[in-house]
Amino acid sequence: MRKIMGIAAAAVVAASLTACSSSTDSAAAPTDCTPTLGASDLAEEGVLTMATNATLPPMQYVDPNGDVIGMRIDLGKEIAKRLCLTPKFVNIEFEAQIPGVQSGRWDMIDTGMFYTPARAETIDLVPYEVQAVSISVPSGNPESISSVDDLAGKTIGVEAPGYEFDTLTDLAEQFENEGKPALTVQTFKTNADAYQALSAGQLDGTSIVESVTSFYQEDGRFETAVGGINEAPLAMGFAKGSPSSAAVAGVLSEMRSDGYLPDLFEQYDVTGYDGDIAVSTGPLES
Repeated sequence: MRKIMGIAAAAVVAASLTACSSSTDSAAAPTDCTPTLGASDLAEEGVLTMATNATLPPMQYVDPNGDVIGMRIDLGKEIAKRLCLTPKFVNIEFEAQIPGVQSGRWDMIDTGMFYTPARAETIDLVPYEVQAVSISVPSGNPESISSVDDLAGKTIGVEAPGYEFDTLTDLAEQFENEGKPALTVQTFKTNADAYQALSAGQLDGTSIVESVTSFYQEDGRFETAVGGINEAPLAMGFAKGSPSSAAVAGVLSEMRSDGYLPDLFEQYDVTGYDGDIAVSTGPLES
């Protein structure tokens, strides 16, 4: 059972992103250390600026006070602290995050981005977490969805672009090739928008990582119908050759060694990546 729930999922569903927002955490950088990343390494001197898509409770989401909270926010704050920097989060839809880190608008993507070799060709990635794609349905599971094959003939919502969207579109193509009823993949700008459509009865289900569907199931209005689809590592993202990537990889490795990372993952029922926490630019070793 997850030890940290935060706010009710009903409030989170309503917290759809409508615009980019940013906030610098009230905790300033530690004064008893010297930052290893200088002004030329960062979007803003003395600040670790992180892009996140805060519509994924309990990983990252907006609370009733308008604050961005969640597991990855806690992780980002701890990374900044260990780098002797002030954390700053830019809350923006996922499709803008890779162009933003490439152009230097922020230093890092901290949003639970799936690791893929194709993505690793465009930005530096540091794997640290493992998740699988899951299907969330209304409470009571009115369409009796219990397996991947049951998605044939259904309409499933998903945030696009992203790994979940790619997983569903590949599955839709597979169903078509097998002569099964069509899987309709309906796209949304954010995960919160997809859940709003599910609440309104416009979808048979919506797709996101299992940690999020489990959170919504605990709220009681939704349940996880299918899990464990296409499991893969998640990663922090950086501009190619950014000094921040190696610095963050070092900090994450330190966190795993001293127990901070395993403890944080245990709080949220999240699986840690057991490979080398390092900057990766191609296929990961199995």
